[in-house]
Amino acid sequence: MPQNRRVLDPAALLAGPRGRRLCLELAGLAADAVATESCGTGQDSGGFGSARFYAAYNRDPDRGTSTVLFGPGAEQPVPNPTAQDVAALLEAVPLPMLTESLLLEALSSTVNSARYWQEPDGDDVLAATPAMRRALHRFAQQLADSPLTHWWTSPLEPAAQWNAAFVADPPRPPAPKGNTAETLTQWRLDTLQDEANAVRERPSDPTSNWSGDWWSRPPWALPTSTRMMAGREESELGPAGLGPVGLWLVEDGFGEDEAVLHALQVPDHARIFRIDSPEDWARLCREHSLEVTASKRQDWYRTTGRNGKWLMPDWSMLKEKYDAVHLTMGGYLTTAGREITIDEKYSSVLAGWDPDATYWLCDVPADAPSRQTWRQDPDGLSWAPQGGRARCLTVPERGQWIYNVQGYRVSEVTTVLGHGEELWQRASKDVLTWKVKTRSGFSVDTLGPVVEGQHVNVTASLLGVKVVEPVQVVAVVDTPDRSGFAYRTLPGHPVSGEEAFIVHRDGDAVHLSIRSLTRAAPQQPWHGLFPVLLMVQKLVRWRYFRALR
Repeated sequence: MPQNRRVLDPAALLAGPRGRRLCLELAGLAADAVATESCGTGQDSGGFGSARFYAAYNRDPDRGTSTVLFGPGAEQPVPNPTAQDVAALLEAVPLPMLTESLLLEALSSTVNSARYWQEPDGDDVLAATPAMRRALHRFAQQLADSPLTHWWTSPLEPAAQWNAAFVADPPRPPAPKGNTAETLTQWRLDTLQDEANAVRERPSDPTSNWSGDWWSRPPWALPTSTRMMAGREESELGPAGLGPVGLWLVEDGFGEDEAVLHALQVPDHARIFRIDSPEDWARLCREHSLEVTASKRQDWYRTTGRNGKWLMPDWSMLKEKYDAVHLTMGGYLTTAGREITIDEKYSSVLAGWDPDATYWLCDVPADAPSRQTWRQDPDGLSWAPQGGRARCLTVPERGQWIYNVQGYRVSEVTTVLGHGEELWQRASKDVLTWKVKTRSGFSVDTLGPVVEGQHVNVTASLLGVKVVEPVQVVAVVDTPDRSGFAYRTLPGHPVSGEEAFIVHRDGDAVHLSIRSLTRAAPQQPWHGLFPVLLMVQKLVRWRYFRALR
C-alpha cells in the first residue's frame, strides 16, 4: 500500500487509452484557442481540428450509423486524412497554457467518451496510432511537468473525502439494505451465478452480439468518495471551491444536474490500497480474483481486441486486507480500458471506475451536518451549492470589465448611439424588451421584458437556415445611468459562452456596449464552423448598433 506520490510518466499516459484521449482533447483545446485568436487575421485556423474530425470519423466503428455527417456539404466526398497527416498538423499547434479549468474541461471530455462495452470510438483509434502517439508526447510531457497535476498521483486525503449522491429523474433503485460485508457477500454470489449462467447460455465466440455487466469496479451500493477540489483560480468554472471530483468526472453518466453531498468520516489508520498503474490492478487480481470469462468475454473483446480468459478482483475477499481501494487520477488515465496481463493465461480490464474515486470495503458513516445540495448550471460549465444565483461573467452592472480565459474569444465594443434624454429613455427601455435582438433580424419566444433566470429561444437565419439559439438570462441591470442584460448560451447553441448588451450614458452621450465571451460549441457541425460563426458575429454586431439608434 504505497503512500508516497508517484511521478506521472508521459510514456505511461500514452500507453493508456484514457491517457491518450486526454492528450488529444488537450491538443484540440489548444488548436481551438489558436483558431479563436487568428480568426479574421488571414491565418489558417482549421487545419488540425478539421483533419482530426475527418480522420476520427473515418476510423469510427459506428460511421454511417450512429455517427453520421449532416448539414451543408454532407453529401460531398468525405476527406480522408491519414494519421500521419493529422500528426504533422498537430506539430504546428502550440502547447496550451494549463489552468485548472482547462484541465477539467479536457478531463471531462476524456471521461465522458469512455466506453468499455463496445469498440473504441474514432478519436481513440486515431490517438492509438504510432504517428499520433509520437505527436502527442509533448502534451503528455507538459502534463507530467505541471504542478497542477501533482495531486493526480498523490495518496488519498482522508479529511477531504466527499460522497456525491446524484438525484435522478426518475429515481434510481434504492441501494440494498445491509452493511458493506453483507453487500460484498451478496455481490460475490451474484457474480458467480452470472458467470455460471453465461457459461451455460452464451456462445464462446467473442464477436457474437452479447453484452452484460461489463464493469469491474466494486458493487455500486458500497460507500464511495472523491476529494474536494479547492480551486485556486477565478475562471469560467466559478470562484474557488469547485466541489468534489465526483461531481465533474463520471463515466457512463445520465446527465444528472443535482447531487447531495456528505463528508465521510474516514476511520483513523484506514488500510487503503492505491491503484496508480496497471501493475497495481494486476496485483489485486493476483491476491484474490474471480473468473469472469464467460460473462465479460464479448464486452472486453470489443474494447481490447483480446480473445482469452478474464479475471477481476474478488472484492469480498480483499475486504479482509484493505478498508478501501483508491483509484488515482493517474491510475485511471494509465490503466482504465486496456488489457492488463495477470499471468500467461489470464488478463483483466479496469472498467466503470471513475477517476479519483475510492470504494470503501468497510462501513464509513456520513457526517450528517455536512450535507449540501449542489446543482449544475444549465450550460454544464459549473456546479454550485443550491440557492446561489447563476454566475454572470460579463457583469453588465460594471463600467469596467477585464476578463481573460484560456480558449475564449474576449470582446467588448462600444459605440455612441446619440445624445439627449429622449434617446436615453427610449434606448434604455428598448434594450430590456429584447429589441436589440428583434430589430437585428432575430425573433424571441417571449413578448415580455428581460427577466433574470428566464430561458429564451432566440431564432436566427444563418446561411439560409433557421437556427434556434437557446439562452438563459444571467443578469439584468436597470439604474438611472445603466440599463441592459447578459445571457449565457445553453446546449444546442451554435457557440458557447456569454453576451451582454448595456446601454449607458456619460453626461449627454448615450452609449451601447456589447461584451462577449465566445468559444466553439462542442457539437458538430457548429464546432467545425466556428471560424465562420465568428465572422457572422462581427457582422451581426453592427446590426445591434443600428437597432437602438
